[in-house]
Amino acid sequence: MSTITYLDFFGLKDDPFRLTPDPGYYYPSREHTNALLSLDYTLTNREGFCLLTGEPGTGKTTLLRIFINKWQSSAEIALIMTPRLSPEEFLQAVLEDLGVIYPLSGNKNDMIKEFRDFLLEHAGNERRVVIIVDEAQQLPDETLEELRLLSNLETEREKLLQIILVGQPELAEKLAQDQFRQLNQRITVRAALTPLTERTTADYLATRLLRAGAPASSFFDRTALNTIHRLSGGIPRLINLIASRSLMAAYLEGKPGVQQHQVLFASEEVLERKQRGDWKRRQSFWFWLIAIGLVVLAILTAGWVVI
Repeated sequence: MSTITYLDFFGLKDDPFRLTPDPGYYYPSREHTNALLSLDYTLTNREGFCLLTGEPGTGKTTLLRIFINKWQSSAEIALIMTPRLSPEEFLQAVLEDLGVIYPLSGNKNDMIKEFRDFLLEHAGNERRVVIIVDEAQQLPDETLEELRLLSNLETEREKLLQIILVGQPELAEKLAQDQFRQLNQRITVRAALTPLTERTTADYLATRLLRAGAPASSFFDRTALNTIHRLSGGIPRLINLIASRSLMAAYLEGKPGVQQHQVLFASEEVLERKQRGDWKRRQSFWFWLIAIGLVVLAILTAGWVVI
């Protein structure tokens, strides 16, 4: 005798709350729609820099997937997902992603010359060239400066290169520092993703359920929806995690819908895991802060001993 699965129980053809950035489940909130339009505007009008920020889990990666799918036939795209690179390593990664053949010597001036020739060739063919840096808040300071210099590759009429920086809100804070004022002034397009409101959280859940083939727009009662929004803070990734486990809890109870007690039960694991991750990050921060303090203290103490 076959066992009824979680998806079969709710009449679903697909898992509506998996965490992979699937463009098929894209939810066009106002902020997400504006962000996608900003990305398109950057390439259409050959703007130099675009900045996209948002808290982890707000949907930046999904937006990038949609954007790249739309432009990949009419633009050359370098996607850098490991940004902790020196200026030379970063330039090399960009050229390799774009398929630019550069001298094996790795001479930076020669690499930039090949890159400029590549940009001019594609500008003549009306093809855009764009560098997308994900998790750009991790870029070293000297590599950020390298990006500013690369943006100088232009003709008298237009920018030859578009650069899209994607990262968490601290990226905008970093760029606001005085040492990056020249780069910050060149960012002409900015967009930010914010958490979903209570109303859009309910619509987000209903949209994903319908796209997964649900016979009803929602399996969550009003109290359950309000609780999911409150506990998730409107962050789509957390909404997905809590909603998925809530449906599983209802399935295990044999209930056709989700109520508040199932959301509270399901959210315990999700929020506990998040708190553990936050605690580990705080521990790491304080560890290095104390270590630096001890080093400074040792240096000062050594100085006093000499005196």
